[in-house]
Amino acid sequence: MTSFAPRRPGRLFWKLFVAFLLASGTSFLIGAGLFAFTRPDAAERAVFDALPFNRTMPLMIGTVVSLFFSAGLAWYLARPITHLSRGFRAIADGQLATRVHPLVGTRRDEIADLTRDFDGMAAQLQHLLQTQERLFHDVSHELRSPLSRLQLAIGLLRQSPEKIPDMLLRVEREAERLNSLIEELLTLARLKSSSADFGVSPVDLIDLLTAIVDDANFEGRAKGCTIRYSPAAPFVTLGNGDLLYRAFENVIRNAIKFSPPNTSVDVTADVNGECAVVSIQDRGAGVPVGMEADIFEPFKRVDTDGVEVTGFGLGLAIAKYAVERHGGSIRAMAGVGGGLRVVISLPRGMPSA
Repeated sequence: MTSFAPRRPGRLFWKLFVAFLLASGTSFLIGAGLFAFTRPDAAERAVFDALPFNRTMPLMIGTVVSLFFSAGLAWYLARPITHLSRGFRAIADGQLATRVHPLVGTRRDEIADLTRDFDGMAAQLQHLLQTQERLFHDVSHELRSPLSRLQLAIGLLRQSPEKIPDMLLRVEREAERLNSLIEELLTLARLKSSSADFGVSPVDLIDLLTAIVDDANFEGRAKGCTIRYSPAAPFVTLGNGDLLYRAFENVIRNAIKFSPPNTSVDVTADVNGECAVVSIQDRGAGVPVGMEADIFEPFKRVDTDGVEVTGFGLGLAIAKYAVERHGGSIRAMAGVGGGLRVVISLPRGMPSA
């Protein structure tokens, strides 16, 4: 956490100080004037006249009290705002670990709430920057592997021209892998961009799920994995059909990928008022406790107990951002009887940006 060195009072302090001084001084003068014109009786006048500096002492006391009161109140209000100002400058200089709420002590007012909001903003900026840096690192790592294999294939072609057919297949496979990775990265970038515009139209979510389940059943037949599908009544939502298709397809195909042979994946759709809730549960090993939210991060992979993992780790990240762009939510949890359960909630209408 960045700490700030002491600093002389700024313009806001002096403005508040002068304002409070004028207010308290005016109040004192009015009170003194009222006392002077009330004509105290002879006994009270005798006591007053016996005091030393009887004419100037009230004015001196009032002035000193007004000075201390005005300075204390002005400093109390201006100090946290000064911390905020210096905090904003620190954030602008790239010091994203800056926090100002601990510097305002135990205050419980709107200014303290503002410092908490500032710390929340700084923490979010720090998290976004760290996520971006990690994403750049992961992208460069994922690109380096197929590029290295392409260079190796080209080198082998130069050394052994008789292996042209095999090497061409290798080059074609790596080129397709690169193209797939770039396509998924572009999709993820568009989904993360709040300014990206996606065409929307009425989409029957149940029809879309039925088509995905049919295709996934055909794919899972190779390993003896079937999908037990329990559809709900028709549910028409306003959204982008391609993005929704890709989101649900990624989750369902991911469930098939991590399910052991000769098991089933349960897909259940329910309609709760103006919201559809879709549950996808596999029979795999699940994910470690505490990592349920991490699997939706780009390039995030977890231990799979010997299950061969293919792909780039972008499918669930794309599903997350696609669902959230439609005003919905997606979360993962331990499934009933083992495995992983992913629950997607989707409202009937896409929210206005």
